[in-house]
Amino acid sequence: MAEKILRAIRLTQEGLRERSSATWIVAFSGGKDSTALLKILCAALRGVPEFRGQVHVLYCDTGVENPVLDEYVVRLMERVRDELSRLNLPISVNVIRAPVEKRFFVKIAGRGYPPPTNAFRWCTKDLRILPVSDFIDRVALQGDVVVALGSRLDESEQRRRSIDRFGGGHWQTQREAKRKYDIFLPLLDFDLGAVWDAVFSLGVPDSINAAELEKLYRGASGECPIIKHVQANPCAKVRFGCWTCTVVRKDKSAENLIAEGHSLLLPYLNVRNWLSEYRNDLSTRWPIRRSGVNAPGPFTLKARIKILNVLRDLEATTGRFQLAPDELGAMRRLMLDDLDKEREIFGRASASHRGILKATRVRPRHVE
Repeated sequence: MAEKILRAIRLTQEGLRERSSATWIVAFSGGKDSTALLKILCAALRGVPEFRGQVHVLYCDTGVENPVLDEYVVRLMERVRDELSRLNLPISVNVIRAPVEKRFFVKIAGRGYPPPTNAFRWCTKDLRILPVSDFIDRVALQGDVVVALGSRLDESEQRRRSIDRFGGGHWQTQREAKRKYDIFLPLLDFDLGAVWDAVFSLGVPDSINAAELEKLYRGASGECPIIKHVQANPCAKVRFGCWTCTVVRKDKSAENLIAEGHSLLLPYLNVRNWLSEYRNDLSTRWPIRRSGVNAPGPFTLKARIKILNVLRDLEATTGRFQLAPDELGAMRRLMLDDLDKEREIFGRASASHRGILKATRVRPRHVE
């Protein structure tokens, strides 16, 4: 086994012994880095019988994850939960979501937020950071919390700068609202080869199919485990994320997966590309922000209804994507709240009370 993996396991064992009564949170996305992280933690935990704390594996369902990876993770979580339960390890597997008013399309079609940009990247905090913080507040009553992440210096220059800003070591401290907790980064010095070596060479959870995960990455970008496929072409880097991500100029991973035969992604990609263009049409936006600043503000009510209609078409086209009744209810409340504000700005509202109610009504789900 590679020395880096053994060193990461030993480092994790030291942390488990030192924080043997703490609540440990493992951020799990289902991707290669978080899979390697989970396997290293399980390997370490089995060698620390004195550990008396609790480990919570968290999958944060944003509601807009790449559908191919999301289907893989949903199937995986049940298998991992069953396996870890049989092994009697102090690990729980949890799926968490943002509160309804913070969800992606509620913010866009309800509140009028433009899709995220580098300058206004509101999605990560609302969809990932805050749900994790809320979970920690519920389970970590004693306040001793360790959050384990699969972050690596080799991942990107931006990630390296972010890690360096908080000290650059395997242990860092982060504060969210009134809570402070420690961040543990056992994969900090891993390169791509070490990550894939950990995914393939470590056992528990055995229910994680390394070959299936590799196939997803290979389809997305031609990436492969360097250790396992030494004759393959040089491995590229890819990051699975939300299918709605408009921070990047092009969703190359989705384009590559579609080319590999995952045609189910095409309608999602088309909506993502349309959203990216639509936010730049200033005629669809208020001329002022909610703060009163003279700059492009939220989408008009008419634009929000158009976005919602595009999403309803996506529901019908895919049979997979679905707006939940509570999300539609939140959109309705937020749009109705803005009727008077829009009349104040334009002298009239761009959509009527009746039009908002019609657009946000719950429709029966089509079942084939």
